[in-house]
This record gives sequence, C-alpha cells and structure tokens, in this order.
Amino acid sequence: KYVSPTLTYNFHRDYSLKKDAQVSILTLQGRVIVPYTGKSSHVALLQQEAHIGAAKLWYDKPRKQFYLLISLEIEVADPTPETHKEVVGVDVGQRYLAVTTDTRGKTAFYSGKAVRAQADHYARLTKRLQKKGTRSATRRLVVISGRERRLKQAVNHAISHRIITAHPHSLIGLEDLTHIRERTKRTHGKKASRKQRRANRHVSKWAFAELHRYVAYKATLNGSMGIKVDAYHTSQACPQCGYVSPGNRPNKGLVFVCQTCHFSLHADLVGARNITLRTLLTRQDWMSTGHLSIAPDVSCDEAKAANRQRYAELRWSTDTSPRLELWGD
Repeated sequence: KYVSPTLTYNFHRDYSLKKDAQVSILTLQGRVIVPYTGKSSHVALLQQEAHIGAAKLWYDKPRKQFYLLISLEIEVADPTPETHKEVVGVDVGQRYLAVTTDTRGKTAFYSGKAVRAQADHYARLTKRLQKKGTRSATRRLVVISGRERRLKQAVNHAISHRIITAHPHSLIGLEDLTHIRERTKRTHGKKASRKQRRANRHVSKWAFAELHRYVAYKATLNGSMGIKVDAYHTSQACPQCGYVSPGNRPNKGLVFVCQTCHFSLHADLVGARNITLRTLLTRQDWMSTGHLSIAPDVSCDEAKAANRQRYAELRWSTDTSPRLELWGD
C-alpha cells in the first residue's frame, strides 16, 4: 500500500507560527506545538515581511525527520531597464552544465564532469540491483534514486547561486528549450551502442529546466531578472559574421569554427554569446517600447521569422551590428 510522504496544510486553519520559533500543527490527535529550525534567511522572512501561504508536511523516511515546507510570497520592486543595466547569457549543456558571458566578456564555465561520472556510477548500481529483484534491492534502488536527485539539485543550486552572485542587477538570458528532448536525435533499441545508450540516459536525466528555475527565482530575489530567448541556431550561428551552418560545429564537438570567416571559439561559449546578444536586443526593445518580453514571441510564423531575421543581423561588436547600440549602459 502506497502512503504519500506529504500532507498539505493551510495557513491559520491547519498550522500557524508562534513566537520563539515554534509552529502549531493540526494532527488527528489535536494540535501540537513544536520548535522549528531552518536557514537563517528563510526564518527571517517568516518572521518579517513575507506573506505566508500553504505548506506541506514532508516526512524524510531515511532520516526519520519531518520538514514543514512553507510557501512564501515576497513583494519585489517592478523591474526597469535602469535597474537591470547588465546583460548576461547562460548556455546550458551536459559537458558544461552552464556557460555564462556578459557584454563585457566576463565568462565562466561550470563543468558537469563530476555529476556525469556520479550519474554513471548510480546507473551501474541500478542495473545490478534491478537484476536481483529482491525487496532489499528495491529499497536500495529508492535510496540511490534519492541520492542522484539530491546531487543534481545541490549542484544546480550551487551553479545558480554563483551565476546570480557574479552578475547582480542583470537581465539574464536563458534559452527557451521547450521540447528539446523530443528534438534531440537519439538511437534506441538494438542499434544503439553502449556509448549511445549512455548518451541517451544523460539526455533523459538532464536537469536543465531545474537549473533554469533556480536561476530565475534567485535572480528575482536578488534584484536581477531571468528571461527566455529563442534558442534557434544559438549553437550554429557565428557571433562574428552571422553565418549559420551545422558545419560550424564539426562532429558536434566543443570547437566552433565558422565556415565563412574562420572565427574559432569554444562552442558552448559561442552559444552563450548568441544568447547574450538576443537578451541585449530584448533589453533594447524594452527601453524603446516600455514593454519587456520575458519569453520569445513565437505565436505566429511571421513573428518568428521577423525575430530570426533580427537575430541574423547581430554581431559580437558594436561596430558591426546596427542593432546593438548599448552594452549594458
């Protein structure tokens, strides 16, 4: 029989916060008052300005510990171009979980090598335990799954924190990767080699959406803002001359070589630069119209084509691109 490890509580009716870091929780045997602890910044929000909403009581079975997960609503100032002068592009991937660059050329690479190695280790353990099929093996599988999930969450939290800390008061561009897994070519079945099966597993467990969410909410809490930009050909377009071709990335490797101007750079950094350029274009539209688009306008083919024509004119230089007049002011 499955028993959910969580229970939803409504504020005031089912639970309430007391003085001296205590919480009153409704149970089947009546209300109980227990002390709570938490991250100092979170506790400060509970005790000060945040609007408190519903909560979930979650039981961590391995640690035999209860957690009360409280939702908070925090008021932040409306964003303006003047408060978000810096522009940053974030390219996400698997070899490098994130590559960032801003309009001044400040660049950072966040490697995914350690996470991939640990994920491969967990996959080997999972395969062996699945073959056993015993109850103890099943319990062990649950533990391993939780460890892998927590590992990726911890890494994504750390990366997003470093990105936000390195780029305060910035407009942060993130690729719109909707349906990316469906668009990724993969070989399945007997035709797939061991290497291909491993690549398929990495794609299926790629936690890019989680990293995007972490960057977006931490940006809002720290005076920055995350927006989505069109991912169309960000890895194939040359930021120097604008030429687009799959051949610019030989064998889909880590080296980008433009077939026209012979510009060469790390492929993931090229992607980050193209995202930065499109984010800067969005900011300039925001300055001129007063309206900020937080997601690419792909509501119709004409709008999509018009946007992509503008992207084709972008260059990684104010001298060669008529569209880019300001580099973060």
